[in-house]
Amino acid sequence: MPKDVKHSYDELAKVLAYDPETGAFTWKVSLTSRAQAGCRAGVWQRMQNGKDYFSVTYQGVKMSGARLAWVLHYGEWPDRSVFYDDEDPTNLRIANLKLADHKAERVVGDDGKVKYRTSTEAVRHYGLMRNYGISYTEYAQMFAEQNGVCAICEKPETSMIPGRKRAEGQQGIRDLSVDHDHVTGAVRGLLCNGCNHMLGEVNDDREILVSAIKYLDKHSGATKAPALSVVKGDE
Repeated sequence: MPKDVKHSYDELAKVLAYDPETGAFTWKVSLTSRAQAGCRAGVWQRMQNGKDYFSVTYQGVKMSGARLAWVLHYGEWPDRSVFYDDEDPTNLRIANLKLADHKAERVVGDDGKVKYRTSTEAVRHYGLMRNYGISYTEYAQMFAEQNGVCAICEKPETSMIPGRKRAEGQQGIRDLSVDHDHVTGAVRGLLCNGCNHMLGEVNDDREILVSAIKYLDKHSGATKAPALSVVKGDE
């Protein structure tokens, strides 16, 4: 069973009932003066993010409502985190629950204790979804279409990740940044750190960029490049 869960589906199904239409849990048997057969099971707890999360404790084991709903409905513990489709943790209906796209990594510490941590790929995936609305798979596809280089300078990323400890053999180079239209939110492409900062510094102002090209041409000492014909609004 994932995450060192102590109770199997068969054990839990004997003592707990779950209604997939309402998301409610009830005790099937009387365990204590508070946990009586037919009574609602579990408690709600307000977390630091201001949201309420549900859990049920059985034989000293505290289980999250979402994971418990999953095992009681599907007959097996989920092998990864369970999320809420509408992002509302009080909605424990089975139709609102979904598995995370990535599994957590199982790590055994020096003391023998097992812990689970989110993989680097998963962190990247959820960050992309949260900030830009694209998946890690979509990012990888864009990366491949650009041949792994910046969409502007057409060079690979060379900027290092600041403050990140690197294992032997790892370069610690940043991923190409996702560039998006700050007005519409539409993703435009992948840029190196330098080009991404360049657009950010001028707030995507085309006139400044064109003026910068003219300035460089004027002071280059070389043959002038052909005059630019820029139509406002063109890409």
